[in-house]
Amino acid sequence: MSTKLSDHEFAISPPARRGRGRPPDLQKREAILDAATALFFERGINATTMESVADRAAVSKMTVYANFADKPALLVAVFDRNTKSFRLPELSRGVDLESSAAHLNEFGERLVAFLTRPDIIKSARMMAESAEQYPDLAKAFYAAGPAATISRVAGFLKSLVEHGKLAIDDAELAAEQLTASWLGLSQLQLSLGVAAPLTAAAISHRVRVATSAMLRAWAVSRGE
Repeated sequence: MSTKLSDHEFAISPPARRGRGRPPDLQKREAILDAATALFFERGINATTMESVADRAAVSKMTVYANFADKPALLVAVFDRNTKSFRLPELSRGVDLESSAAHLNEFGERLVAFLTRPDIIKSARMMAESAEQYPDLAKAFYAAGPAATISRVAGFLKSLVEHGKLAIDDAELAAEQLTASWLGLSQLQLSLGVAAPLTAAAISHRVRVATSAMLRAWAVSRGE
C-alpha cells in the first residue's frame, strides 16, 4: 500500500523494484501510462486513483503497483514519457549571425509547435493546478522543461557573445525574453480556448519576427 501524502508533502518515488524472475510486461506498462494520462486529463490528478487507472488499463491493481510504487511515481513516469517523446534540434553556432539566426529559428519553431500541442497545453494546465499539492513534482517538471530549454538557449547566446556577434550582459535573461517572445500569449490563449491552434506557417512567422527583432536589439554596434 502506498504512503498517504499530506497536502504539502511530495516525494518523487522510483518505480517499485521487482525481484528476480519474469521481466515487467512492457505492453502492460504502456497501457497503464496511457490510462493514467487519459484519466489525469479527464479527471485531474486528485480524482484519479490507482484503482481507476487499473480499470482503464484493463489490468489488476497489483500490476499497477508492481510497475509504479504510488501515484506520484506514476505521475513522474507520465510527464517523463511526454518529455522524452520530444527532441529539439541542436543549437550550434553558424559561420555568421545570419546562419546562427537560422538555427535559432529552427529551434524556436520546433519548441513552439511542441508547447502549443493540445496534449502539452493540458499537461501544463494540470501541472499548474496540482503545483501546490505536489511542489516537488512541479519543480521537477519545470527543471526538465522550461529551465532546461532556457539554459540551452542561454548557452547558444553566450557563444555568440564570446565570438563578438552579440552584446548581451545577461544571457539567461536574454534567453528567457527570446523564448517568451516566440510563444507570446499563444499558450494562454489555447489554454483558455479563445484561439485556434497555430498553423506551421503562423508558428514560423512569429518565431522569425521575434528572433529578428531580438537579434537586432542585441547586435554589436559598429563603433565597438
